[in-house]
Amino acid sequence: MPEPWIGVIEGFYGREWRRTDRLLAAQWFADLGFNTYIYAPKSDRYLRQEWRNPFSQDHLVFLREQSARYQAADVRWGLGLSPSGINAGFSPADWRALETKLEQIASCNPSCLAVLFDDMQVLSRYTASYQAELIERVSVQCPAIPLLVCPSYYSQDPVLERLFGARPDDYIQTVRAALPSNSSVFWTGPLVCSEQLTQNDIDCAQSLWGEALVIWDNYPVNDGRERSQHLYLKPLAHRSEGVSNLSGHLCNPMNQPRLSVLGLSGLSSLHARRDPHQVKAVLDVVLGPDFSTWLYDWADVCESKTLDEINRNYGTQIRHQLAQFNDPAVTEFRDWLDGQYAFDPACLT
Repeated sequence: MPEPWIGVIEGFYGREWRRTDRLLAAQWFADLGFNTYIYAPKSDRYLRQEWRNPFSQDHLVFLREQSARYQAADVRWGLGLSPSGINAGFSPADWRALETKLEQIASCNPSCLAVLFDDMQVLSRYTASYQAELIERVSVQCPAIPLLVCPSYYSQDPVLERLFGARPDDYIQTVRAALPSNSSVFWTGPLVCSEQLTQNDIDCAQSLWGEALVIWDNYPVNDGRERSQHLYLKPLAHRSEGVSNLSGHLCNPMNQPRLSVLGLSGLSSLHARRDPHQVKAVLDVVLGPDFSTWLYDWADVCESKTLDEINRNYGTQIRHQLAQFNDPAVTEFRDWLDGQYAFDPACLT
């Protein structure tokens, strides 16, 4: 069985990571024992709303630099393509644009390609067939690149049907039948943002989608209207330790790259078997030893209280304490405190 995909998928909305932090993260993730990073921020227009346009030369250089940096750190690098419009059917021009985009993606030497149908309106009863045809075309053009497919219904959470439309009766069967042998399916758990994942949850999902299941864990992500009011600084917990029968487990991080490492460290302990001393060494590098300790002390407040409540009740105290640190992660915390990561509904479109 191939090595499970363990690591990070940068798949959030809103303010994305700086290029420099994303490159530095290759070593952070390697030191945490991760073997996978997938670049798929919703704000990259070349991968989502303007996917039909070829990458600019500058963007190709940017992607190739990422690929080289991660693979030099022994971390598999991939990217996620969200073919906006597929649910209404594709024109011949769309298929030609897809062929061109896939040629460019292949030139970046990815270890995997994520094909993402999440968070798109289901506009036709033929949606499953349209998605199945796209999967088959990608597989034919890129047969050596493993595919990780995110279906439109990536959870049993009823919120997906409320937001994006009722699931067609044949949706799962049709999409599953199109999956090539080197592919896996993303699944977020019983909810879009699941507080826990049990072995029973995994068994239920595999009964629908098959054994080749990759957990897309929406923790510690904080890009939504409500979640952007919080920082999730506690290491990932309440997940089944059984990854042997899964194809992988990838976490979707926060908009704040350095602060995300605290939450991601739980994935390291769960699957990479890093001991506390190894994890602490990574946190000291990314956050600074004193600041990481300070963050642990404030983790409960940042998760349980909204940003407005924190500013109202603790703002003066926190800002006074932050003055003692000069680590790069402090800027992320201060920017969040000052509302610079505020949710913008426009990011959804």
